Amino acid sequence: MPKPYVAINMAEVKNDPKTLELFGKVGPKVCMVTARHPGFVGFQNHVQIGVVPMGNRWGGASLDMRQNLSSIMLMQYTFWRDWKDHEEMHRQNWANLFRLCLQCADQMIWGPYEPLYEIVYADMPLNTEMTDFTVMVGKKFAAGEAVSIPPISQPFGKRVVAFGEHVVKEGLESQFEEAAIKVLQAFKAAPGFLGGMILKEIGVSPLGSLQLDSKGFHQILETANGMDVPEPKTIYEAPEFRNKPQRYIVHTEWSNTDALMFGLGRVLIYPEVRQLHDKVLDTLVYGPYIRVLNPMMEGTFWREYLNEFHL
Repeated sequence: MPKPYVAINMAEVKNDPKTLELFGKVGPKVCMVTARHPGFVGFQNHVQIGVVPMGNRWGGASLDMRQNLSSIMLMQYTFWRDWKDHEEMHRQNWANLFRLCLQCADQMIWGPYEPLYEIVYADMPLNTEMTDFTVMVGKKFAAGEAVSIPPISQPFGKRVVAFGEHVVKEGLESQFEEAAIKVLQAFKAAPGFLGGMILKEIGVSPLGSLQLDSKGFHQILETANGMDVPEPKTIYEAPEFRNKPQRYIVHTEWSNTDALMFGLGRVLIYPEVRQLHDKVLDTLVYGPYIRVLNPMMEGTFWREYLNEFHL
């Protein structure tokens, strides 16, 4: 089966009730249009709630800043059998997606910007409600796999995500990946750790980022309520926008913000984990800068596809 890829559509928006209203109103329609393409295998959409202070290096940050931030980031993940499927979906459904996205224009401050990622490592459990857990345990026991019972990863806003931005010095990519994998494996001993992924950026989607040519740029500004759809003409293909040095996202999931704080804190106060993480730090030209996200809306079936692939 094809290796899964991720597109992350990023946008900075006003932190007010209208944004969340549109997120709940427009988001499902975008997902339904996206699902027209057979290469689509799921989604997980997030709202930023805070930033990891990292031992007060960023003393103005906190894990939950929803009442303090004037703007927040939306991070909308879609998962694909191939990154080319994502680009084809945008071309085939351009008019629908443009009109839907333009409904949120009044709330936008920055974006959209949509990098594409290869999943180089993943250990993510299936999402499970408490009502499903006894069934899963029964199946594991019946199959003689009681020791492989995963943590309870509850869906729909009942956990938090640490979105860690890292940029790696050229030539040290393998060292970074090897060290980061060991850190994620060490996190398994931390209470409330639910799983993690390492995402390697491979390009940026031009249509997903609304990065059109000059004619399209002006058409976007001049359109009335999305009635006049600009031509989907761009000046580059996704792989041509490949950032150097190499950018990575380390995505980890936790049962709550306390688990996230004390779990990630092991890279500072647990000697063995600190030594592992120091090998990550010694590859970086930027980061780690870690946002805290709440996965409010998701199609959890991408995890089934991911687990079948056995990354």
